Amino acid sequence: MKDTYKGRNIRPFRFIVQLLALGFVFSQMVGIPPFGTHPLLRRIFLPNASCRYISEAPTSCYYYQLQDGLTQGYANAYIDVILMLLIVILLIIALGRLWCSWLCPFGLAQEGMTKLREMTGLPPLKVKWSGRVILRRVKSSLLFFTILFSLPIGIGSLGIAGCQSTLALPFCQVCPAKGFFTVFQQLLGIEPWSTTLPWLAIGSLSLFLIATFFVDMAFCRICPMGSVMALMGRFSLPWLRKDPSKCTKCRICLRVCPLDHDRVYEDMEADDVGSEDCTLCGKCVELCPEEGCLTMMYGPISLKSSRRPRDMGLSRMIKKIKEGGNDK
Repeated sequence: MKDTYKGRNIRPFRFIVQLLALGFVFSQMVGIPPFGTHPLLRRIFLPNASCRYISEAPTSCYYYQLQDGLTQGYANAYIDVILMLLIVILLIIALGRLWCSWLCPFGLAQEGMTKLREMTGLPPLKVKWSGRVILRRVKSSLLFFTILFSLPIGIGSLGIAGCQSTLALPFCQVCPAKGFFTVFQQLLGIEPWSTTLPWLAIGSLSLFLIATFFVDMAFCRICPMGSVMALMGRFSLPWLRKDPSKCTKCRICLRVCPLDHDRVYEDMEADDVGSEDCTLCGKCVELCPEEGCLTMMYGPISLKSSRRPRDMGLSRMIKKIKEGGNDK
């Protein structure tokens, strides 16, 4: 009998949305007209959903524009940066961390690496609580140093404008997306093989491929764009609700979370159990066996709630997850 969750099978729907988002950012490569010619439309930089190094992409992630604006915007009082951030803040409020797990092409790439590892039969490396704390600090530090390096370059009186060519776009120099999407486009014949990458980009890409193969969503754990979204998390409309009275502490939510988010399991008081680690992928909602215990919300509107399995096949799968050990 086919496993089903009474319509709560979120993963296939999310995969379709991810593919549509990927098609959007790759749209101009296949001849779709430009995203927009009006200057206002060109300012709509998507949170965590595109990359500057995707050839002819209709838009790019706001983090590239933030760095670029900080290094050049002192003369016009950073008006371009402010306008861009206002638009990005509105988009983050509208969709929150859904940008990460549902729309980011780099997130889809990481999930592909996870599937590749699963095909080999290797278990993932689990990040302990102390390690997650360190990675959160790394994520915040990347945000801090990005601004620290970018901002002074644009202030001419400091006399370091000559560093524009070497220090501009500091995060993009170490972001593995630069190398990943460049090589990906070379394989597709979109970029010529003569396109060269600096050794730093090659090194970060190699480290990313190794890390994300063994650790689920490794880059998401240190992504500074996720750190900015986490700051806006309390104001975002999407959120994860828990009914503690229905929780049986089965640990399934903890075991299936790709980012080892433990608050869903541990918090037995709050309604909102999201945090800076939660990207609202919906896996915990989909696999929670308790009726209405977990719910994906959009403001006051319930989108999807957990349901009891209605067939023996799924019951066996849940039992297998429960018996998977207490490794977290």
